[in-house]
Amino acid sequence: MDKKTEIIELIKEAKYFEDLFDIPWKLQKKNSLKKADTKGLRIGLFNIPCGGFGDVIVCQTFSEYLRSWYPNATVTVCTTTPEKFKSLGINVNKGFATLVSKASDECAEFDQVRFKGKKPIFDMMIIVPIINKTFQIKRFQKLIPYANVFNSFPMSEYNGLFYPYTFPIGVGEENLGIFLTNPKLKKHSYVKGPYALVYIQPSPQWGIHSKYCFIAYMEMISKKYSQKHKNFSLIIPEWIEEELFGNPQFKHQFKEKVHKYYPKVEIVPSGKVEEKESVKEFFFDESEKIRGKNKTNVLTIRCEILPKPRPEFMSIIKYSVEDVLLTGDQSITDAFSCCSNKRIWYQIAPWKEDFAHNMSKEIPDVNFKTFKSSCGTLRSLHSKTDYKPFLKEYDFRIKGKKRTDAVIQSILHNKDPVLQDYMKIVQSSRYMDTVQAKFEKACK
Repeated sequence: MDKKTEIIELIKEAKYFEDLFDIPWKLQKKNSLKKADTKGLRIGLFNIPCGGFGDVIVCQTFSEYLRSWYPNATVTVCTTTPEKFKSLGINVNKGFATLVSKASDECAEFDQVRFKGKKPIFDMMIIVPIINKTFQIKRFQKLIPYANVFNSFPMSEYNGLFYPYTFPIGVGEENLGIFLTNPKLKKHSYVKGPYALVYIQPSPQWGIHSKYCFIAYMEMISKKYSQKHKNFSLIIPEWIEEELFGNPQFKHQFKEKVHKYYPKVEIVPSGKVEEKESVKEFFFDESEKIRGKNKTNVLTIRCEILPKPRPEFMSIIKYSVEDVLLTGDQSITDAFSCCSNKRIWYQIAPWKEDFAHNMSKEIPDVNFKTFKSSCGTLRSLHSKTDYKPFLKEYDFRIKGKKRTDAVIQSILHNKDPVLQDYMKIVQSSRYMDTVQAKFEKACK
């Protein structure tokens, strides 16, 4: 089948007009890319974070993938927040370009930013990631005038909802996987084991679910580990500390679920990590009311440890007990990367239900199907989960590498006269039928 016929067949297979943008790289899927082919290729990664560090870490991880896959290419990260990359220990003096925003908040549009200093030139641009919006090429052209739908490629956040994406990352269906790494971690010295880790987001953003999530997890691990460890520690974020001290109902719920397993609970408050052991405060002591072997059990809640830089946070995950409670795309990816032997419990964000539900199918893990069971449940107290098949199937370094190879080849071959005709027709048309008719006519 010649190239013209192949393009016509791909046009007929397209469901939406935006699918036509993918045809140049789909033509290259069967071809191989050599390292020498990318010599001199200039790749720009465009990153405008919108809250937190997850978007920054995704961009940085992808840049590391690209630099290892294509050492002859030049990869430049263009970002509005170089200070976030710097805070992760990344040298932003090389391979970075700063974007200056005139937006009132961090979540700027591309027509609201400009380059600080000299504007670099790129052969291809990848937007990493697109968050809570659909990529609009006309806005991007305000920043990069030569950008078009055939050299600018949007990447989703995990299981993104605002199609189309050239790089749909996440789990299930056509998604290309998650951003796994092979971290080399030093053992931390923040707390001695055994300890459990909770890293979830607070209310009121998610209503009462954050509190319910923590209580469900605490009931499960208290029952499980009280038989093994008389002295046990728990690392929590500061917002849970505030709730335990400032919300009598929440304290009562916590006490009700925990006291029969750990009748004595003490807290190391936040902000006092440098002080002596005397900063521990008794939260409650009901040891006199408990009979039997749990009577002397003590739970120490550590409020002063989080947050921590990513490598140290991953080390905390690694050396915790088997059951860890996390939220967010990046935290769970870090756990999969460093510690696939863990039993991972997951706080499902309302806007991340699709990601969680697809994980429940693909791992499989029935607990990820609902909010009520994803944070921990007594019914799954001793359950074991084998993540290896899931991680092999959804490692972006496998599926994503193949997609990236094809996309790069489409850039390397975009001077082909047949492709030039096709791309001009697409960019000057509004309907698939029109594109097909014009291209068939041009082929005669």
